[in-house]
Amino acid sequence: MGAGWKSAGRVMGTALIASSLSGCIVDPVYLIGSAFTAGDDDTPVAAPPPGSAASLSESDNSANLQKLIVRETPDRYRPRNCEYVEMSLADVPSYLNSTNAYVKQAGESRRAAASQVWQEKGCTPANFPGGKIGITMDTIDPQRAAMAGVPTSGVVVYSTVPGSPAQQAGIQANDVVVAVNDQAIADSVDFRVLVAKAPLGSTISLKVWRYLAYQNVPVVVGAGGTQVSMLPVSTPAVAKANAVSSASNANLQGMNLGAVTPSYAKAVGLSSTQGAWVIDTVKGSAADKAGIKPLDVIVEVGGQEVASAQDVADISSRMRVGYKATVSVWRNQAKRDVLMVLKNE
Repeated sequence: MGAGWKSAGRVMGTALIASSLSGCIVDPVYLIGSAFTAGDDDTPVAAPPPGSAASLSESDNSANLQKLIVRETPDRYRPRNCEYVEMSLADVPSYLNSTNAYVKQAGESRRAAASQVWQEKGCTPANFPGGKIGITMDTIDPQRAAMAGVPTSGVVVYSTVPGSPAQQAGIQANDVVVAVNDQAIADSVDFRVLVAKAPLGSTISLKVWRYLAYQNVPVVVGAGGTQVSMLPVSTPAVAKANAVSSASNANLQGMNLGAVTPSYAKAVGLSSTQGAWVIDTVKGSAADKAGIKPLDVIVEVGGQEVASAQDVADISSRMRVGYKATVSVWRNQAKRDVLMVLKNE
C-alpha cells in the first residue's frame, strides 16, 4: 500500500473516531481569535467544527447529546480528584450558554453532580494558572479507536486556533494526544487540567499519535483569559443543606430527580415546565423495576399532577409501602403509564 493510501486511511480512521464521540464536545483550549466567549473551556456543539474530519447525522447528534445528560451523575466524579471536579465545574457556563436544550440540561446536571462531589470531598480551589494552547478536541471513543487501530484513550484534535501555540508547534487536525509531560490522559478534562496547571509561558510536551507512530511535540502554554467560577460555596450550612437535599433525592424510590427547564420542555414536546425530570435511576430500585428511564419526565403519580421533584416525594410519602402507584411519564413526545411498587427507601 502506497504512502498516500496510508495517509488517507489514517484520516478516515480518525474521522470515524471523531464522528462517534459522545456529544461531540468541543473544547476551545485557547480562545484568542476564536468564536467562543473567553473562558469557555468545554463548549458542546451539535456538530464538530467546520472543516474537521467528523460529521454526524441529526439523529446521531440527538442521541449523543442525550448521553451527555445521562452520564452526569455524582458517581462519574467520585473516583476523580478535586482538580478534575473543579475543571468539570469550570465547563458549566459554556453548557448553560448553549442554544441546544439537551446541552443546557447537561450543564444543569453537571453542576448538580459535580457540586455534590465537591462538597463531599471537601475540595478547595486549586488556583490553576489557567493556560491554554489553542485546539478544539474531544475525548476518544475507545471502541471506535480499537477498530481503527489507534490509541484507545486520550483526545482527538479537530482543529487548531489560527496563531495559537498549538498551530505554531505543528499540531494537526486528527492528531491523537495521549499524554502531557509523560502523564497519560483519559479524557478531555484530564488534558485541560494538565495544561491549566502548567506555568504560563512554559513548554509542555504532548505525546501525539500521527501517521501510525508516536512523536513528542513541544508546545508553549499561552494565557487562558477570564473564567466564570461555578465552584460551590464551602460552608457548613451549605454542606448540610446539600447533604439533606442529596439524601431526599436518593430516597425517591431510587430516582435522582431534577427540574424541567423551559428549553428542555420545548425540546421534548412538553407544553410547560411542570413535572420532575429523571436524571438517573438506581439499578434494582422501585423506579428501575417499573421501567422508568433517565430523561423521562414524571407528570403524574397516582393520578395527582406533579409540578416538581418535591411533589413526587410528597405524593409518595402519603402512600403505603407495597402500593402499586400509577406513574405517568413523558417519553418520546408522548405520555405513558407505568406501575411502580412503592418501597420503604
